[in-house]
Amino acid sequence: MKKNLAFLLLLAVLLASCKQKDDSMEGMTLPIDKNATKETVLLYNRLFDSMQKGIMVGHQDALAYGHSWYKEDGRSDVKDVAGDYPAVVGWELGHVENGAEYNLDSVYFSDMKRYIKQTYDRGGITTASWHGDNIVTGNTTWDCAQDSVVRTILPNGSNHQKYLTWLDKVGDFFLSLKDDKGSLIPVVFRMYHEHTGAWFWWGSEQCTPEEYKQLWIMTVEHLRDKKKVHNLLYAYSPSETKDEAHFLERYPGDEYVDIVGFDCYANGSDSTAVARYKKALDHNLKIVTDYATKANKVPVIGETGMESIPYNAYFTDAVYSVISRYKIAWVLFWRNAWESDKPGHFYGPFAGHSSAPDFKEFVAKPDILMNNDIKQ
Repeated sequence: MKKNLAFLLLLAVLLASCKQKDDSMEGMTLPIDKNATKETVLLYNRLFDSMQKGIMVGHQDALAYGHSWYKEDGRSDVKDVAGDYPAVVGWELGHVENGAEYNLDSVYFSDMKRYIKQTYDRGGITTASWHGDNIVTGNTTWDCAQDSVVRTILPNGSNHQKYLTWLDKVGDFFLSLKDDKGSLIPVVFRMYHEHTGAWFWWGSEQCTPEEYKQLWIMTVEHLRDKKKVHNLLYAYSPSETKDEAHFLERYPGDEYVDIVGFDCYANGSDSTAVARYKKALDHNLKIVTDYATKANKVPVIGETGMESIPYNAYFTDAVYSVISRYKIAWVLFWRNAWESDKPGHFYGPFAGHSSAPDFKEFVAKPDILMNNDIKQ
């Protein structure tokens, strides 16, 4: 009898805790993973809420290195200029599928995990892309001369089983991200991006729209349903598109996407290039935000930038004058290369660069949010 009573008490406690969790989620927008962790659901709703306050600033690889420096704890080029970390930090998982110690930009995965935890502890947000190798040739993501790679990794394809082992390694990385309490840290996974271009093995000239959709769905279902990775939000991010029909041509469906965005870069350095870039930003923001409103998704700018930032008013004029007219969760500027052979490959400011004063003016805008602006 005592054993039965103890069991009933334990059951009551468990049911009460479950109800408490359910009550805390009441009224929240759920991501596509209905088994998403509480932290992931909270992040998703936080993104919707943050758009009412402003646009978060993101920077790729912000904590691992910067212009002319590598692996200096606590440092960030953005922080050097603005005195605060970016609200969103992007990371690259390329080579995790091979079991490598470091990614294709020489960031050790062990360090990346530490940086992701630091960002989470500060209240910041992590997004990740994955430029996995070409499984057919063994070369990089940019080896895209073939139009058969995606076909071989889909179900019944010759590389399907091998590719699933790659997805398992990607999933293992996400499952290794934990906070001090042992809870999984939520991440926005921006996979197979810029697919409307033709420079990756999953691009528009490398696979059909239907094959791309199958690849996306297969990846989500493997990570979410088979690998049981429940700390991800999935972001769809083509390069520039002509209209909504073009944007949706390879879209896998609302049931497989949480966040919609696009990648857009300023190519060139003269006034014509700046004007074209502003027009492209505006055009694509209209497409993405209109669809996000209809489908109840979070809109973002997945990647952007102007290499070497030759235009000193880039942040306030080329970027802010356009994005300030829209409600989006974040804009992420691409990386500041640390390698000595890439001195001009940077997209964010760094101390001493001519764009630094303009960036400080940009982040001082009340609707532009840095890490300290989004702390909960």
